[in-house]
Amino acid sequence: MPLGEAMLYLKRAVKRGFGPGINVRLLDVTSRDAQDSWKKERPLPLVIIDGDVVFRGSFSVQQIVKELYRRTKDR
Repeated sequence: MPLGEAMLYLKRAVKRGFGPGINVRLLDVTSRDAQDSWKKERPLPLVIIDGDVVFRGSFSVQQIVKELYRRTKDR
């Protein structure tokens, strides 16, 4: 599965499981935002949750889900 398709699936799953109040973004080298507003953040890809860079360079879906559970538990 291509990375972009996997992130789209993950975004949908996050909305279903954690609600619409959590925003998950992936910025890779082809992303316009990675070349503009997030250009100082390296290495790519970036995983951004609610405006915070959580993972740089590498990540797994399991890591993202663990971070989402941690964040929602604290709310």
